[in-house]
Amino acid sequence: MLPADEITGSEVLALRRQLNMTQERFAQEIGVTVSSVNRWERGVIQPSRLARRAIQALIERQQNDES
Repeated sequence: MLPADEITGSEVLALRRQLNMTQERFAQEIGVTVSSVNRWERGVIQPSRLARRAIQALIERQQNDES
């Protein structure tokens, strides 16, 4: 589980790959644009607090689906 207050671009990339998702699908799942995901992964910007919460919710949904 990632910390709710901070996530790096490399962590976003690693998580997306772990979930076996394209940038498009990842963006759709958390309600942001593909451009945002791309900029996070390149370290241009960091996810907002709202986006971090959506990422955390996605992680929890995936964990529940695996149970």
